[in-house]
Amino acid sequence: MTDAFEIARKALSIKNVLLRDSYVALDEEFDTKELESINAKIQTFRGVQKVKEVSLQKDDNEIWEYHFFYACGIRLMEESDSDIDNDDSKKIVAPLVEIKATFLAKYNSTIKLEKDSVEAFSEENVGYHVWPYWRELVQSSCLRMDITPLETPMYYCNSVD
Repeated sequence: MTDAFEIARKALSIKNVLLRDSYVALDEEFDTKELESINAKIQTFRGVQKVKEVSLQKDDNEIWEYHFFYACGIRLMEESDSDIDNDDSKKIVAPLVEIKATFLAKYNSTIKLEKDSVEAFSEENVGYHVWPYWRELVQSSCLRMDITPLETPMYYCNSVD
């Protein structure tokens, strides 16, 4: 782990994780009872999209609050058996199921962090705190759409002690 990450890890304490926005969609032509019989693949994305730094006064002490906006997405795409040269393969295919969300992870610090420390923390740790909320959102959304929950993998940090 880098020194910049270690500085941020020691300075930042998690305050809360909030859902900022979400999007859930099921293709209107898709029959959920056919899920087990179709050839489909899961696509995902995740990462910090924005960081906001806020200076707060508390009893004559300056406290720094860091807001990390973490976006996640998962979708189920039907795989085509057609050849790549086939014109049908060039058409745009809508996802059968799509779930996206942005979470706000808030952290407090008694020191102002350098940009490299904030960036290192963004890459290494924010997802670790957001991931349980994301997995729960995916699972509950799938169940409400009457489909087997899409497999959301465990979150692993990039570096290991």
